[in-house]
Amino acid sequence: MNRIGIVYYSRSGTGRAAAERLAEISHWPVYEIRDRHPRTGLGGDMRCMMDALARRSPDIQYEGPSLGGFDHVVLITPVWLRSVAAPMRTFLQRHGSEIASYSVACVLSGYGGLRAVDDIATIIGAKPRFILLLKQYDVIAEESDDALYKLTEQLKAGTAFDEAPAEISTIG
Repeated sequence: MNRIGIVYYSRSGTGRAAAERLAEISHWPVYEIRDRHPRTGLGGDMRCMMDALARRSPDIQYEGPSLGGFDHVVLITPVWLRSVAAPMRTFLQRHGSEIASYSVACVLSGYGGLRAVDDIATIIGAKPRFILLLKQYDVIAEESDDALYKLTEQLKAGTAFDEAPAEISTIG
């Protein structure tokens, strides 16, 4: 049986909602990446923009297990200015080499999700098995279940995560 885990970062709570809903649907364990310094208010907004533009790697906290214990990891991240969120970037720089196989779910308000996925693939050094782009509004309105169910079904059907992905799919 394949061990699959969910790792997410969420500033506003939308990524957390998507991760928790995916965990409810799939029964996979979920682990959070946290900022060491809160990003609240206008100052937090400015830090997000500056971190994204300068491609900075802020200090984070992760208390989950080693990713090497999973056959596959689902990464859930917001998109900031067409980039992967800076705390997820830091996490991947520290732990990306432990990931055997992964999929990405980007939560975004507009566009830039595929560019953020490119950022992730560059850091990890491998392409994701599946890509899921979730509109922030759909997650908040609880209208992303179909896409999350589809991702769960596709990952449960995949039995050999050590093989290179035959095709990368965008869902939703």
